[in-house]
Amino acid sequence: MNLSADIARGGVIYSTDHARVGSDIRELTRAVERGELVKLRRGAYIPAALWEAADERTRHLWRAEAASHDARQELPFAGATAATIWGMWLHSHPEEVTFLDRWKGGGRSEPGVRRITAAAAGAGLRRIEGRLVTDVARTAIDVARAADFARAVGTLDWALWRRNPHRVSRERLAEELRKLPGTMRRRFVERAIVFASPLSDSYAESYTRALMFELGYELPELQVEFPHSTGVYAVDFCWRARRVIAEFDGFGKYLDPALNKGDPARTVLAEKLREDHLRGQGYAVIRLYWSDLMNPAALIAKLDAAGIPRGRR
Repeated sequence: MNLSADIARGGVIYSTDHARVGSDIRELTRAVERGELVKLRRGAYIPAALWEAADERTRHLWRAEAASHDARQELPFAGATAATIWGMWLHSHPEEVTFLDRWKGGGRSEPGVRRITAAAAGAGLRRIEGRLVTDVARTAIDVARAADFARAVGTLDWALWRRNPHRVSRERLAEELRKLPGTMRRRFVERAIVFASPLSDSYAESYTRALMFELGYELPELQVEFPHSTGVYAVDFCWRARRVIAEFDGFGKYLDPALNKGDPARTVLAEKLREDHLRGQGYAVIRLYWSDLMNPAALIAKLDAAGIPRGRR
């Protein structure tokens, strides 16, 4: 096989394919040393140029493909890997690939792989673009069981999200949780299911709302609509009695041509007009950023300055 052609073609490159036709697999190691390939796991590589250009989700999908290639049989993807395939909201995409397996050894059986065995026999399965995965409810519950509260809420919100064509009901999530043996984190996940909402429109909104709850703040209404001359503005968070609005401001809409239609200046202007209109309705507007979420003291300072009550600690 021609390694240069493989690199140019893209996709995961396997040493077994090269060995089968008598190619020197040591050339793959040398390509890693030259910076032409990135090693995903033993015997699996990806062109370095592709790796550098890829986002976390795409990198995790490559790892999943490589791990599945090595499996003794087809196993369903589960946990964060299934969530990645479904496109669920996640805080981050781990390096570890997760499978569902009836084998009761459990845990981490090989480098870069984790196997979930709890209630494996009764798990609902689906195929997404050829990949066998746990269904939405089981996937969301598995992710929530392994997460902290705010991250669990982010994924559960996606499972309920009103705009999600794969959405499930709150009752379906609770039913899936009851199928799992024991009481490990059951009450924690039950609490997150009750708190989850179909109204959050992004992981950032979900995570922010969960942090507000954990910090003891009065919770806002979600997606409150304010009519204007050409439509309505739906705001992320609104405390009507306090006359306060909070908006999570991600930078993607300014920097990503796919989101700003190639005209970031127009996006900035639209945001200014939106905020001017909301302030004109007598509301204070708080801008929240990822840095505020990663440093709760900054979030606390903004909410306190806006007069949002914090009665429960």
